[in-house]
Amino acid sequence: MWWDVTVAVVTIASDGFALGRALSDARHRIELARSVPLGDEFAPHFWIDALGASEAFEQRIEADPRVERLVRFGGTVDRFLYRIEWSAAMSNGDREFLAALRDHDVLVERAITTTTDEWLFRFRTADRETLSAFHDACSDAGVPIEVRRIAGSPTVDESFGLTDKQREALVLAFDEGYFEVPRGSSLTELADHVGISRQAYTRRLQRALQNSLISMGIRELKR
Repeated sequence: MWWDVTVAVVTIASDGFALGRALSDARHRIELARSVPLGDEFAPHFWIDALGASEAFEQRIEADPRVERLVRFGGTVDRFLYRIEWSAAMSNGDREFLAALRDHDVLVERAITTTTDEWLFRFRTADRETLSAFHDACSDAGVPIEVRRIAGSPTVDESFGLTDKQREALVLAFDEGYFEVPRGSSLTELADHVGISRQAYTRRLQRALQNSLISMGIRELKR
Protein backbone atom coordinates (compact mmCIF):
# COMPACT_ATOMS: atom_id res chain seq x y z
CA MET A 1 0.00 0.00 0.00
CA TRP A 2 1.30 3.46 -0.91
CA TRP A 3 0.67 6.31 1.51
CA ASP A 4 0.54 10.00 0.62
CA VAL A 5 4.20 10.24 -0.35
CA THR A 6 6.49 11.83 -2.87
CA VAL A 7 9.74 10.04 -2.00
CA ALA A 8 10.59 6.34 -1.98
CA VAL A 9 13.84 4.61 -1.09
CA VAL A 10 14.03 1.20 -2.74
CA THR A 11 16.53 -1.51 -3.58
CA ILE A 12 16.81 -3.16 -6.98
CA ALA A 13 18.88 -6.24 -7.71
CA SER A 14 21.76 -5.54 -10.09
CA ASP A 15 20.44 -8.10 -12.56
CA GLY A 16 17.04 -6.39 -12.59
CA PHE A 17 17.93 -3.46 -14.88
CA ALA A 18 20.36 -2.73 -17.71
CA LEU A 19 22.77 -0.43 -15.88
CA GLY A 20 23.02 -2.82 -12.95
CA ARG A 21 23.87 -5.73 -15.24
CA ALA A 22 26.37 -3.70 -17.25
CA LEU A 23 28.22 -2.66 -14.08
CA SER A 24 27.78 -5.88 -12.11
CA ASP A 25 31.46 -6.82 -12.36
CA ALA A 26 32.65 -3.56 -10.79
CA ARG A 27 34.27 -4.06 -7.40
CA HIS A 28 34.20 -0.42 -6.34
CA ARG A 29 31.46 1.98 -5.29
CA ILE A 30 29.34 3.39 -8.12
CA GLU A 31 26.88 6.27 -7.84
CA LEU A 32 24.45 7.40 -10.51
CA ALA A 33 24.41 11.16 -11.11
CA ARG A 34 21.04 12.81 -10.42
CA SER A 35 18.96 12.59 -13.57
CA VAL A 36 15.53 12.76 -15.17
CA PRO A 37 15.02 10.33 -18.11
CA LEU A 38 13.71 12.12 -21.19
CA GLY A 39 13.27 9.13 -23.48
CA ASP A 40 14.14 5.55 -24.29
CA GLU A 41 17.64 6.68 -25.24
CA PHE A 42 18.36 7.91 -21.71
CA ALA A 43 22.15 7.82 -21.24
CA PRO A 44 23.02 7.52 -17.54
CA HIS A 45 26.00 9.30 -16.02
CA PHE A 46 27.70 7.60 -13.09
CA TRP A 47 30.62 8.10 -10.73
CA ILE A 48 33.04 5.33 -9.78
CA ASP A 49 35.82 5.36 -7.20
CA ALA A 50 39.17 6.17 -8.82
CA LEU A 51 40.62 2.75 -7.98
CA GLY A 52 37.85 1.15 -10.02
CA ALA A 53 38.25 3.39 -13.08
CA SER A 54 40.78 1.12 -14.77
CA GLU A 55 41.31 0.24 -18.40
CA ALA A 56 40.10 -3.29 -17.66
CA PHE A 57 36.87 -1.89 -16.18
CA GLU A 58 36.26 0.22 -19.29
CA GLN A 59 36.94 -2.72 -21.60
CA ARG A 60 34.43 -4.92 -19.74
CA ILE A 61 31.71 -2.28 -20.06
CA GLU A 62 32.41 -1.63 -23.74
CA ALA A 63 32.24 -5.37 -24.44
CA ASP A 64 28.64 -5.52 -23.18
CA PRO A 65 26.31 -5.88 -26.20
CA ARG A 66 23.84 -3.46 -24.60
CA VAL A 67 26.46 -0.68 -24.56
CA GLU A 68 27.05 1.37 -27.70
CA ARG A 69 29.67 3.64 -26.18
CA LEU A 70 31.29 4.46 -22.82
CA VAL A 71 32.41 8.07 -22.42
CA ARG A 72 34.82 9.16 -19.69
CA PHE A 73 34.61 12.80 -18.61
CA GLY A 74 37.44 12.88 -16.09
CA GLY A 75 36.64 13.62 -12.47
CA THR A 76 38.17 14.43 -9.11
CA VAL A 77 41.04 13.08 -7.06
CA ASP A 78 39.03 10.14 -5.75
CA ARG A 79 36.44 9.36 -8.45
CA PHE A 80 35.66 9.60 -12.18
CA LEU A 81 32.52 10.42 -14.17
CA TYR A 82 31.29 8.25 -17.06
CA ARG A 83 28.32 8.13 -19.42
CA ILE A 84 26.85 4.99 -20.97
CA GLU A 85 25.11 5.19 -24.34
CA TRP A 86 22.87 2.21 -25.06
CA SER A 87 22.82 0.14 -28.24
CA ALA A 88 19.90 -1.32 -30.16
CA ALA A 89 20.57 -4.62 -28.36
CA MET A 90 18.88 -3.37 -25.18
CA SER A 91 15.96 -5.64 -24.29
CA ASN A 92 12.33 -4.56 -24.29
CA GLY A 93 12.20 -5.02 -20.51
CA ASP A 94 15.05 -2.56 -20.01
CA ARG A 95 13.40 -0.08 -22.35
CA GLU A 96 10.15 -0.44 -20.40
CA PHE A 97 11.96 0.47 -17.17
CA LEU A 98 13.37 3.63 -18.77
CA ALA A 99 9.95 4.39 -20.22
CA ALA A 100 8.38 4.03 -16.76
CA LEU A 101 10.85 6.57 -15.35
CA ARG A 102 10.12 8.95 -18.22
CA ASP A 103 6.35 8.50 -18.42
CA HIS A 104 5.83 9.09 -14.70
CA ASP A 105 8.28 12.01 -14.45
CA VAL A 106 10.36 10.19 -11.85
CA LEU A 107 13.37 12.07 -10.56
CA VAL A 108 16.24 9.71 -9.74
CA GLU A 109 17.59 11.65 -6.77
CA ARG A 110 20.17 9.05 -5.86
CA ALA A 111 21.30 5.60 -6.94
CA ILE A 112 24.29 3.86 -5.42
CA THR A 113 25.68 0.34 -5.22
CA THR A 114 25.39 -1.17 -1.75
CA THR A 115 26.89 -4.51 -2.82
CA THR A 116 27.87 -6.02 -6.17
CA ASP A 117 24.37 -7.54 -6.30
CA GLU A 118 22.17 -4.61 -5.28
CA TRP A 119 21.53 -0.89 -5.84
CA LEU A 120 19.86 1.58 -3.50
CA PHE A 121 17.62 4.15 -5.25
CA ARG A 122 15.83 7.25 -4.03
CA PHE A 123 12.98 8.27 -6.34
CA ARG A 124 10.86 11.42 -6.15
CA THR A 125 7.49 11.89 -7.83
CA ALA A 126 4.74 14.51 -7.74
CA ASP A 127 2.24 12.52 -5.66
CA ARG A 128 1.34 9.10 -4.30
CA GLU A 129 -0.74 8.09 -7.33
CA THR A 130 2.20 8.68 -9.65
CA LEU A 131 4.55 6.76 -7.39
CA SER A 132 2.13 3.84 -7.20
CA ALA A 133 1.68 3.80 -10.98
CA PHE A 134 5.45 3.83 -11.46
CA HIS A 135 5.83 0.90 -9.06
CA ASP A 136 3.19 -1.06 -10.99
CA ALA A 137 4.89 -0.28 -14.31
CA CYS A 138 8.22 -1.56 -12.97
CA SER A 139 6.58 -4.76 -11.75
CA ASP A 140 5.00 -5.27 -15.17
CA ALA A 141 8.44 -4.80 -16.75
CA GLY A 142 9.93 -7.46 -14.47
CA VAL A 143 12.07 -5.02 -12.46
CA PRO A 144 12.31 -6.40 -8.88
CA ILE A 145 11.78 -3.36 -6.65
CA GLU A 146 11.86 -3.78 -2.86
CA VAL A 147 10.58 -0.77 -0.92
CA ARG A 148 12.80 0.14 2.02
CA ARG A 149 11.26 3.43 3.09
CA ILE A 150 8.60 5.88 1.99
CA ALA A 151 8.27 9.46 3.16
CA GLY A 152 5.60 12.08 2.86
CA SER A 153 5.50 15.78 2.20
CA PRO A 154 3.74 17.31 5.23
CA THR A 155 0.94 19.79 4.68
CA VAL A 156 1.00 23.20 6.32
CA ASP A 157 -0.89 21.81 9.33
CA GLU A 158 1.47 18.85 9.71
CA SER A 159 4.60 20.63 10.96
CA PHE A 160 5.43 17.91 13.53
CA GLY A 161 6.26 20.59 16.08
CA LEU A 162 9.24 21.85 14.08
CA THR A 163 10.42 25.38 13.53
CA ASP A 164 11.21 26.40 9.96
CA LYS A 165 14.96 26.06 10.61
CA GLN A 166 14.56 22.64 12.23
CA ARG A 167 12.44 21.45 9.31
CA GLU A 168 15.04 22.76 6.87
CA ALA A 169 17.82 20.90 8.70
CA LEU A 170 15.88 17.63 8.82
CA VAL A 171 14.74 17.73 5.18
CA LEU A 172 18.27 18.60 4.01
CA ALA A 173 19.75 15.68 5.96
CA PHE A 174 17.20 13.31 4.42
CA ASP A 175 17.58 14.62 0.87
CA GLU A 176 21.38 14.46 1.01
CA GLY A 177 21.40 10.85 2.24
CA TYR A 178 22.68 11.50 5.77
CA PHE A 179 20.46 8.76 7.23
CA GLU A 180 21.40 6.16 4.63
CA VAL A 181 24.04 3.43 4.91
CA PRO A 182 26.63 4.34 3.81
CA ARG A 183 26.00 8.01 4.56
CA GLY A 184 25.59 10.22 1.51
CA SER A 185 26.84 13.33 3.30
CA SER A 186 28.51 14.43 6.53
CA LEU A 187 27.39 16.86 9.21
CA THR A 188 30.13 19.24 8.10
CA GLU A 189 28.87 19.22 4.50
CA LEU A 190 25.27 19.77 5.63
CA ALA A 191 26.30 22.63 7.91
CA ASP A 192 28.24 24.27 5.07
CA HIS A 193 25.16 24.02 2.86
CA VAL A 194 23.08 25.91 5.44
CA GLY A 195 25.89 28.33 6.24
CA ILE A 196 26.29 27.60 9.95
CA SER A 197 28.84 25.78 12.10
CA ARG A 198 28.85 22.00 12.38
CA GLN A 199 28.03 22.25 16.08
CA ALA A 200 25.05 24.55 15.47
CA TYR A 201 23.69 22.33 12.69
CA THR A 202 24.09 19.21 14.85
CA ARG A 203 22.07 20.80 17.68
CA ARG A 204 19.38 21.93 15.23
CA LEU A 205 19.11 18.47 13.66
CA GLN A 206 18.95 16.77 17.07
CA ARG A 207 16.12 19.08 18.18
CA ALA A 208 14.29 18.41 14.91
CA LEU A 209 14.55 14.65 15.40
CA GLN A 210 13.44 14.89 19.03
CA ASN A 211 10.44 17.10 18.22
CA SER A 212 9.42 14.85 15.32
CA LEU A 213 9.50 11.73 17.50
CA ILE A 214 7.52 13.44 20.26
CA SER A 215 4.95 14.65 17.72
CA MET A 216 4.58 11.13 16.31
CA GLY A 217 3.89 9.67 19.77
CA ILE A 218 7.22 8.23 20.91
CA ARG A 219 6.26 8.82 24.54
CA GLU A 220 3.16 6.67 24.12
CA LEU A 221 5.34 3.72 23.11
CA LYS A 222 7.04 3.80 26.51
CA ARG A 223 3.79 3.06 28.35
